[in-house]
Amino acid sequence: MYQRLSHLVRASVLMFVTCWPAAAQLTVEQKLADFQAVVALYAKQYAPYEWKLETEKFDLYNVAPWVDRIRKTTDDLEYLQTLSEYVAGLNDIHSSYVAKSTFVADLHIYTDIYDGKVLIEQIDRAHLPVSRFPFEVGDEVVLFDGRPVMEVVRETARGVKFANERSTMRYATDLLVYRDQSQLPLASRLGDSATIVVRKVDGSESSHTIRWDKSGYPVTKLGPVPNVRFAAAVRPRSDETEDQPLEMNAARRLRARLQQNVVPGAARHLTGFGARAPVFRLPTNFVQRLGRNRADYFYSGTYVADGKRIGYIRISDFQPVDFSLLFLPLRQWATEIAYLKANTDGLVVDVMRNPGGFGCYGADLMGYLTTKRYFTFGNEIRSTLDWVQSFYETAQLTVDDGLEPWEVIMLQNAYKDVLTAYGENRGRTGPVAICAASLDVDPVVDRLFQPVGYDKPVLMLVDEFTTSAGDIFASMAQDNGIATLYGYRTAGAGGATTENLAGFYSEGSARTTISLLTRAKAYTAPGYPTSIYMENIGIHPELSADYMTRENLINRGAAYVEGFSKAIVDLIDQRGQ
Repeated sequence: MYQRLSHLVRASVLMFVTCWPAAAQLTVEQKLADFQAVVALYAKQYAPYEWKLETEKFDLYNVAPWVDRIRKTTDDLEYLQTLSEYVAGLNDIHSSYVAKSTFVADLHIYTDIYDGKVLIEQIDRAHLPVSRFPFEVGDEVVLFDGRPVMEVVRETARGVKFANERSTMRYATDLLVYRDQSQLPLASRLGDSATIVVRKVDGSESSHTIRWDKSGYPVTKLGPVPNVRFAAAVRPRSDETEDQPLEMNAARRLRARLQQNVVPGAARHLTGFGARAPVFRLPTNFVQRLGRNRADYFYSGTYVADGKRIGYIRISDFQPVDFSLLFLPLRQWATEIAYLKANTDGLVVDVMRNPGGFGCYGADLMGYLTTKRYFTFGNEIRSTLDWVQSFYETAQLTVDDGLEPWEVIMLQNAYKDVLTAYGENRGRTGPVAICAASLDVDPVVDRLFQPVGYDKPVLMLVDEFTTSAGDIFASMAQDNGIATLYGYRTAGAGGATTENLAGFYSEGSARTTISLLTRAKAYTAPGYPTSIYMENIGIHPELSADYMTRENLINRGAAYVEGFSKAIVDLIDQRGQ
């Protein structure tokens, strides 16, 4: 028995693997094997493949051009950059390749795009004293290391996408002066300093050289790694020549097979992104209620505009610190909405620069802003074993668990939908409920079953960084007629997401969009087909207003605040007519 087992082990070793001497960097074959793992991850999990093919003209399975690029890379950093650009081709906030690096290089200025120009938004004077660096907030950066600054921003944006062009460019402008290698693999190649040319309002220009403040471990290579070869690689088929690696042909075969059967953060410097306080200065007569104490989940208060008492409340994110304590922010929200309902004529809800989080938490908050039944959001799920098992366990709940008979039926039907999709090639479900048994839910009621929600005009502030669960929250408000949206279109991050290891050679990870979020009704937006999806399209406000002007930057949003104050007063007046 022992001799037979020993013989089998030796035969397996001879059949499967031979090791070549280690190289300083990954070999081409190792890069291609690693890349194939990334492709396989998206082949298995990525939900919006067909949507991206239609709207972004990006075919995830057309790997031949990427294989060619990988073969031509001269080192590991170029390979990592190629991986980032491959995934970025999806133009999907929730999907990205993340290199395993802690390296960051910081210039200690904040830049963003105002009026179409890269302006200095903040300056860390502890690092950049005015005596040596006399530029000011509102000055324009025109050159970066001798190149037009927008050229450098576009180059940076090749590997980072934020679902729409404007958000992507603003995000890349943030990364212009804060290079995070986990997102920008080539960051470790930076020199000691950067030179910027700054233009003041009067047209005068000056050049300034700023030293990069570097921290963390810089990744420069992924090797050396023993080069593992499979026996099949040295016995090519008649249609696979000797100079073609096994991985390249396998990737092409994968693409052909799938095409035949397919049925289909945070920006550290982005001012106000995820911050509890608003990005703008509220009116001088604003009386703050929440937002002073660390235990406050929201920022709120009241002010008077044109004789009307206006309530204001900001939701900084939809990510509870502890899901087991979710009742705490919900209780604070309920208490505050009750006060605002009793003491104001209209309400402004601010979800600008909200990085998202838990969509169901947002659906719970929405129940306090309406007195009517409302549609939450659906998920078209790219079915995997994780989803099947999760829905299977939910489908086992019965009336004995406190559910209504109709809820039991809905949960069982959802499981059947997921199971059916799992049996299909790249199967995706129809819109299924995640937060409750049904996509439609009742508003919150008191002990006498009377709705407790806000019953006066609501204006919701949104922008291109109202993200993910922020997209969901805005869609619920608009689709159900709960609020009028004011500001700029939301980010368009319309899917649930997960993160997995992606390639053992590169040791990186990939974020993957595993569902498509759906709205209550279809909408038409410029450049996109009429659709119920939020992905890329975002939620477009009824009242358009752009915060990103130099005037708002210099005056802390005075014009913007005046604009939305007039808008909520108009809504109150219209309701009273």
